[in-house]
Amino acid sequence: MSDYVVKMALIASIILMGYNISEFLSSFSIVSEKAGQFLHMARMNAASESDLRRSNFLLTCVLSVGYSLLIYFSDVVLWLVALLVIKLGITLYISDRVLIQVLRDGLLSQKSFIMSRCDSFSNAVMGLAFALLLVL
Repeated sequence: MSDYVVKMALIASIILMGYNISEFLSSFSIVSEKAGQFLHMARMNAASESDLRRSNFLLTCVLSVGYSLLIYFSDVVLWLVALLVIKLGITLYISDRVLIQVLRDGLLSQKSFIMSRCDSFSNAVMGLAFALLLVL
């Protein structure tokens, strides 16, 4: 069973890395446009701020817990799993802060973009590190 878990964790690490590289390379104008489209859809669906925050939290939390469990059951050293959980918790916090800022201001600030970009870069590095760790 462990061999299958390691392979799934490797695939998840590569996906995590690829997605975050894509987010890191996105320009401010593209990310701002996505934020505008998100706000437009939220208004069309009459979604409240608490509903949006809750769905963002649940989705991010489920994905983070799933990835953390895959890494944990891949026999990675426990302190690395703890660092992973802390980093994913920071990502959850940053995601919530950016969402709140976009919902309240109606646009993405340069500061939120830079914070999100730094988080994407660190997640890409983390995905690469765990992929390499799982291969070796």
